[in-house]
This record gives sequence, structure tokens and C-alpha cells, in this order.
Amino acid sequence: MEKHKIIHVLYAGLGGHANVVFPLIESDFGLNHEHVLVFFGIEDVLPAYLKRCKDLGLMHYNIKKKPRRYLKAFNQFKKILNTIQPSRIIVHSSELIIPAVNYSKKTGSKSFYVEHENNLTKGRSLNFFSRFALRHSDGVVCLNEGYKNELIRKFKVIAPIYIIPNGINTDRFKVGRPNSENIVLGMASRMIPGKDHRLLIGAFEQVLKKYSNLKLLIAGDGETFEEIQALISEKKLTNSISLLGLLNEDQMIDFYRKIHLFVLATRSETLSTAILQAMSSELPVISSDIENNIEILHSEKIGWVYKNNDMDDLANKIIFAIDNRYNWGEIGQKAREDVIKKYSLLAMSNNYTRLIK
Repeated sequence: MEKHKIIHVLYAGLGGHANVVFPLIESDFGLNHEHVLVFFGIEDVLPAYLKRCKDLGLMHYNIKKKPRRYLKAFNQFKKILNTIQPSRIIVHSSELIIPAVNYSKKTGSKSFYVEHENNLTKGRSLNFFSRFALRHSDGVVCLNEGYKNELIRKFKVIAPIYIIPNGINTDRFKVGRPNSENIVLGMASRMIPGKDHRLLIGAFEQVLKKYSNLKLLIAGDGETFEEIQALISEKKLTNSISLLGLLNEDQMIDFYRKIHLFVLATRSETLSTAILQAMSSELPVISSDIENNIEILHSEKIGWVYKNNDMDDLANKIIFAIDNRYNWGEIGQKAREDVIKKYSLLAMSNNYTRLIK
């Protein structure tokens, strides 16, 4: 097998890119190639990412940019490319796809773009970069068939499109029964407008009328953190809801072991790593009925979906799940089996190996 020098471009802040890149590097794919990480974005690189790079012995760079300012970032990335001279470039953070493609055209290397951003949340800039990648890169990776079809409907596609679902390290994310006597719900995500924390808190408030001993743990950080914190205080729910902030992977594993039921309130999603991690941890899951969630939660044997934007329906689904909690063990087992079958780290590793050949 030919050994490639690969540059991975990923978002420097909290997001799903790192949940793909680091497990991929820890798999057989990582062992068979040489890897360099380029962190990119308006935020500083998370300390947890830097620690993981150190633990794995990974060379890494950081390109920090100002909003909607690209020229300086492009030039920085060009210098990195010329220094490292990769044979393959895998771009998870779309805004650096242009210099990646230009470098590939000049050198004969190959550049691939991984589509993580939901089409509903893309602004003008991200739409432009997606369009560019679909016309000029050596290939575009989509996380599922539904998203591939969205791109085909929306853009003129020239580059080949590959379906590679995210993989979960099921050896790390596995069952651990909570010790709490109270039922504990949990949500983990970036705290951004596309995630519906307000809806979850409103639904949770309704559920408390029937199950007053419930607890809700919310993991994550982001631009809406203070707004959600204020809402919890305003509703006098501070004794029932805890905001945990940003958690690293070890802390996330512990988080899933503390909860009984995982709820992801969201209005847009591509392929939710959090849902897959929860399922791998043998947790029943509730999330919105948007297309890409239904692809994962395709059966009530592994979880439930509520009507998107419908607080009452979310509350009813939570109550239904709690009323039927004697089934949670069986549901959790089937959920984990589904992840192992469809979203394993081995399958992702094999798919990326085929991609870069």
C-alpha cells in the first residue's frame, strides 16, 4: 500500500470535525499514512485538541482568521502546503478548499472536501465554497445519501461524490449504567442557533409537572450559552438543569454514563456524532424528525423523533419514553448494534483508505 502524507483541515473550535479526524487517525487508516493537522477558524485551538495532538505525536498548525477575511488565511495555508508537500489534502473546514485545490492542480496531489455543514444553515460564503468544491476538487465526501441528493439538486456537480458516514469508536463509547436514583436526561451539542436548547428547556419544564425528580444535563459551549443560562435562571430551573460547558472526549464518555435518556433538540443536522455516540453507549435517543435524523433513528426500536419545532410533541415523546422506561435496556442494545453495523470506525477507516487511492 502506498503511504501518503496527508494534511487534514479542521475547525479549531468545538465541532464535529475533530470527532471524525482524531478517531480516523487512531484507526488503521492513521497507522498506514503520515498525518498533519491544520486547525482553522475564528477561535483559538481547543486545549483538548492540542493535548490529543501531543499524545498522538501529530504535527499541527493553527490558522486563525477574522470573520469573512480570507486572503491572509489563504496565504498562510499556501505556505504550510509548500512546507509539508502533502500528496493528499482532506478539507473538513470548507473555507480553505480553494488553496487546497490550487495546490493540487499545480503539484499533482489530490484534494478532497468533506461536507459537514447542513445546507439550511449555510450562508453565501459557505455556499460558494461548496459550489467550488463540487466543481474543482478531486472528490466530495457526504455523510449520507440524503445530503448527497441535496447537493445534486442545489449545485452543478462535476467532482465525484462519495458516501462515507462518520465512524464511532464503539470500544470507547459503550454502556455504563447511571448511579443516580433520579432519571437524568442529557443533551450534547454546540450551543448555536441551529440547536434548539430553548425548545428542550420548554419541553422539560412541561415534563417536570409529571416527573418532578427529573434532571437535565446539557454539555457544550458556544454563542448561545449565556442566553440559555439566563433562560434557565428566569424559569427557576437551576436545581433541575445543569450546564456543563465544553467537555473533552473522556468527559463526554463519562457524560453518557451519567444519563438515562439522550435528547438532541435541533433544527438542522447532517449526521449527528452525538446521537451516534449516545447510541453506541446504549442510550435511547429522542431527536427532531428532520430527514438526516430519521435516517439514523429509523425505528422506534432504537429511539424516537418529535415534530421539528414542536415543544408539546417533544414533551410528549419524553413522557412516553419515561413511561416505557422498562424497555430502555432493550432499546439501548439495539441502538448499539445498529451503530456497530452501520457507523463503525473500521468501516470509516476502510472507506477513507479507498477514497485517497
